[in-house]
Amino acid sequence: MRVLIISTPVDTHFLPMLPLIRALKEKGHEVLVAGQPDVTGPAEAAGLATATFGEAFHYTDLRRGRRPEGLRPIEVVGRPPAQQIDGAAQMWRNHAPYFLYDYLELAREWRADLVISDHMEFAGPVVAKVLGIPSVWHRWGVAPTTTFMLGQTRMWLGPLCERLGLGSVPEPDLILDPAPPTLASAEAPAARPIRPVPHTGDGTPWTYAAPPGRRVAVALGGHTLNLDGAPLVRRVVDALASTGGVEAVVSAAPEHRAAIGTLPAGMAYSGETAPGLLFPGADLVVHHGGPGSTLAAAALGIPQLVLPQLDETFLAGDKVAAAGAGITLDTAERQNSAAELADSARQLLTEPTYEAGARRLRAEVQDMPAPAETVTPLEELTTRQEVLA
Repeated sequence: MRVLIISTPVDTHFLPMLPLIRALKEKGHEVLVAGQPDVTGPAEAAGLATATFGEAFHYTDLRRGRRPEGLRPIEVVGRPPAQQIDGAAQMWRNHAPYFLYDYLELAREWRADLVISDHMEFAGPVVAKVLGIPSVWHRWGVAPTTTFMLGQTRMWLGPLCERLGLGSVPEPDLILDPAPPTLASAEAPAARPIRPVPHTGDGTPWTYAAPPGRRVAVALGGHTLNLDGAPLVRRVVDALASTGGVEAVVSAAPEHRAAIGTLPAGMAYSGETAPGLLFPGADLVVHHGGPGSTLAAAALGIPQLVLPQLDETFLAGDKVAAAGAGITLDTAERQNSAAELADSARQLLTEPTYEAGARRLRAEVQDMPAPAETVTPLEELTTRQEVLA
């Protein structure tokens, strides 16, 4: 089976598909990853065959916009309304036509049997439908696009599909959802669960020196730091230090460390960003609500302090808090309050209810089908397509 992977040009949209890709390759299937350099770069680093189109998308540049220098997005516009968060799909709808014909030609020449794309890559189902092969969407977080917004998006893609000879905008044959039931969306189309696997990359796992109880991973994400998040990281580490006896690993690229400053005693920087390297062994994870961090902490059963900055990260924080597995601070005022940060960290490190909530999420994740168990349903999709043909 030849499987073409297409992703919107953000590495964190692609990486959740990597465990399934590896499972496919382990079963002897051929895999080709297509996209802009933002995606094919990480794919090549993972040892995968790639086909690169166009220049880098530079997602962070898009989010930087015309903000006043030194202010995070949440400090400028606050928490976006739910409709605006859901409406992020419109940006990727606009992006879909840019390389659709390139992907179509590639899939035809490569003779793909199946197309898998992230759930915001609307070109995937279109390419597959034109070629008469099945398509799959792989979600990458806990806040997928709602059924209503998907309807709106498909309406705008109608003329494009008509030009390709399609009578309607196609839907994928299967949707895969890595969110455990408690964190999954009730407003999105039904999906088949697939167990999330914390990304590790090819780095070295962090080793905590302190005994369990006060070990913290601070991973607010590269996008947060690129969007003037260094002062927030500084407040977080100072708040952790004020609780006493904390050992922390702080994920930050070298270019951001001068702005953050010297870390308190018992804390150290790491250039690693993969949650599968930083989170195991931690008693608390402080993160921005990104899909990789949220699902990794859930899979590992670790309480979470969520400091959302953009779009669906607010919804991730809401879901973690509602699950009793963490606390979310969803306003700039609360995130910028040393007292709020310290009190939240203290609660999460000492109150057993949060650990119990995190363990419940871990149990849900463990009950989900592993990526290797998902390969057979994908094989059956292509077999059924051959029979129908």
